[in-house]
Amino acid sequence: MDGLRRIPWWVWAIPAVLLIIATLPLPYGYYTILRIVVCGFAVVVFFHTWENDTPTRIWPLTFAGMAILFNPLVPAHLDRAMWFYLDIGAAIVIVSHLMAVRIKSKRSV
Repeated sequence: MDGLRRIPWWVWAIPAVLLIIATLPLPYGYYTILRIVVCGFAVVVFFHTWENDTPTRIWPLTFAGMAILFNPLVPAHLDRAMWFYLDIGAAIVIVSHLMAVRIKSKRSV
């Protein structure tokens, strides 16, 4: 996660906040933009963690699943209630990963 420590915290905050906002009834275009942002973020984190999180592979596999779920090219068509919980869960995963990256960086200092 060395490369991730140099990335500002707000890079994690943007998709997390967008996911929380997505729990509101919004136009379909918002959800398309949300999918692009979250999928792109998840792919970037996947590649960074795949190289550096070798003992467990929990983070890379979690973000790979998130990239597949929020894929804008082949969208998953789920009902609104399911998306509510998935959006909240994905935001929690993103914030948890941010905290893990920052805590690990403070330990290695």
